This record gives sequence, C-alpha cells and structure tokens, in this order.
Amino acid sequence: MKHEFLAHSSRDEAADFAARMAVGVLSAAIEESGKASFMVSGGSTPAPVFDRLAQTDMAWSRVTVGLVDERWVSPVDPGSNEQLMRRHLLTAKAGAAGFVPMKTFAQTAAAAVADRNLAYGPHSDPIDLILLGMGKDGHTASWFPKAGGLKGAMHAKPGEFVAAIDATGCPVAGDVTERLTLTGPTIIDSDAAILLIFGDEKRDVLAAALKSEPDDCPIRFAVDGLGPRLTIIWAP
Repeated sequence: MKHEFLAHSSRDEAADFAARMAVGVLSAAIEESGKASFMVSGGSTPAPVFDRLAQTDMAWSRVTVGLVDERWVSPVDPGSNEQLMRRHLLTAKAGAAGFVPMKTFAQTAAAAVADRNLAYGPHSDPIDLILLGMGKDGHTASWFPKAGGLKGAMHAKPGEFVAAIDATGCPVAGDVTERLTLTGPTIIDSDAAILLIFGDEKRDVLAAALKSEPDDCPIRFAVDGLGPRLTIIWAP
C-alpha cells in the first residue's frame, strides 16, 4: 500500500494538521502502552509544529523525545538540532517530556555509536512516531547521497539503531559533515511517520526521488519502507 499525500493551502494549516496528528498518535500510544516515543528532525520546517506542540495539553511526562539525526557540534551551537528542540519543543507544557540527546562528549560521532545505540534502542523498537524532513538533494535524516557510511546506515543490521555518517563532499550538508543518524531499519520500522515538506521545489524533488534509486535519493528508501504508515504533509 502507498503512503498518503496531503496538500494544504498554507504552511500554518499544514503545521496545525501535523501537530494534531502527532498528538493523536502519541496519545494513542500512551493509552495503549503507558508511554510513547517521538523522534524528530531539525531545520526550520518543523519548528512551527514544535511551537504548537509545546503549548498542547498532553501526557508529556510519558513521552520520550529523540533526534532523527544530529551534527557533531556542541548543543549550544546554532546548528545543533538539540538546541532547536530545547528552544521550540522541550518547553512550556512539552517541557515535561523526556529527551535523549545524540551528541555526547565523545570526540567523534563514530566513537559515540555504541553508547547512543544503547540509549536509543529502548525507545526505537519500534518508534511510535517519527517526524522526517527532506533536503533539496533528496536526503532525509543524515542519509546524504554518496556520504561515507550511507550504505551501512540505510541497511543496518538488527539492533543497530544509530550510525555515523561522513558527509564530506555532500554540498547540502554544509560545513559540519560529521553526523550521527538513525538507521534505515529504525526509521522504516516506525509505527507512524510524518514527512513535512514546504514549497514547490521540495514537491518536485520528492516526485523525482520516487523515480530514482534509493542510494541516489535516500528519501525514497524511507518512503518505500514506511508505505501506508507514512503521511506526507505539504504546503506551498
């Protein structure tokens, strides 16, 4: 079965819908098992969703928030996804949620894999809800086309929840090329997923990616793997 694609007339409308969907999925998971895991992506696109969630009444103390990926920078660095979470999501009412960081005191992302695998494993088997984004090169998480470690990350073995990525030479990655990311099985085994994208250019990238090889446009790997558990939310 195929994923669902929902087009909204405005970004505010799309953010409203994504926030309502997130609350519904997480609340259902809490009702069923007493807890919920919520893995989120960084960037400017999901920030309005996080702002809405932060003000929403929910059993946040039963939710564990984690990251889809992270740059290997200090949590106070402007490029840190953890900092974005703490400014937009882990505040107000949602401040009661638990948080599992990806960045550690390890010198390199590769050196932190074993430790973060132990930290993320209990909340990723499976993830209740994952919020994905997509870059202009068709990447999601830190699965950059032609990145070092991409194949191992996308096709990880059972029990490998996180992987290190070297995005050297990948233009969209910017100056910080050392990353830690959730693996392919971790993402595609999620119970529910949202892919939030804005703008005509991103919609065109997605359309092209779904006709490309997953190694060239890794978002396709996630879309195909998640199938009907994925809801794509788009606005101009």
